[in-house]
Amino acid sequence: MTPTVTPCCAGSLTMDASVLVEGRTGTIEAPSIVYLIDAEETLLVDTSFGDPGLMGDRHPGYECHRTAGQELDTLLADAGYGPADIDGVVLSHLDWDHCYNLELFDADTDVYVQRRELEYAIAPYPMHAERYEAKSLGREPPWLTVDLTPVEGETELCAGVTVVPTPGHTVGHQSVVVEEGDETTVVAVDAVPTFDNVTEDPSAPLRRGLAMNEFEWRESALDVLDRADRLLPGHEWEILDAEPVGL
Repeated sequence: MTPTVTPCCAGSLTMDASVLVEGRTGTIEAPSIVYLIDAEETLLVDTSFGDPGLMGDRHPGYECHRTAGQELDTLLADAGYGPADIDGVVLSHLDWDHCYNLELFDADTDVYVQRRELEYAIAPYPMHAERYEAKSLGREPPWLTVDLTPVEGETELCAGVTVVPTPGHTVGHQSVVVEEGDETTVVAVDAVPTFDNVTEDPSAPLRRGLAMNEFEWRESALDVLDRADRLLPGHEWEILDAEPVGL
C-alpha cells in the first residue's frame, strides 16, 4: 500500500515568537501537531502536551489550549482508530510539549525514540532541565515509566517509513521520511518548525528556530529540505484545518 500522512491539531500553546524563528518579537500561538501515518503499520508521530492546566503550572512561559475534539483519543477516533490500533508511536524528541498522553497506549504499541535523545533527557544539563521535565527538578517526565524502544540512526520502521536523525533542536531529535507514491514527505517536526524558517535566499536559505546546537540544526534542516517534496513542519497552522483559539 502507499503510505499517507495526515497532520492533526492536538491543541495550541503561546510562546515568544523567537522560539520558532530567531529574531521575531512578540507572543505567538503555535499549534501542537501530531501526525497519523497509515502504512503497512499504523504510526503516530508525537503525542502533544498534557493537561493544559498542569502545563500552565509547570511552564508559566507558555499557555496551553485544547478545545473539544482536540484530545488525542478523539483525534484517533475521528480517523477511525483506537489507541490499540496504533502499532507504533514515534517521539520526535522529548520536549514536554511532544510526549505526553502515552498512557493511552498499551504494551503492544512500540514507542520509538533516538537513543541519543533518551540518554541525554534522563540527565540533561540544568539549562535544559525544564524542557525535559527532568527528575533533577523533582518531576517525573511523562515517558519515564513507558517501555521505550530506542533506535540508533536512520531506521526503517515499515515499508516506506523511515526515521532519520535530525539533531540540533535537541540532542537526539528525529524526523520521519515517508514515501507517498512518487512523493517524499518529511515530517520534520522541530527540525523545521514553520514555513517561515525557510527563505527564498539561496545564500541564506534558513532562519533558525530554538536549538541546543545551531550548527547541527542547520545541517539537519538542510537535509530535510533536500529530501522533502512535501514538508510537514512541527508548528505550522497552514498545514491544518484549525485556527488559534488563545490569542
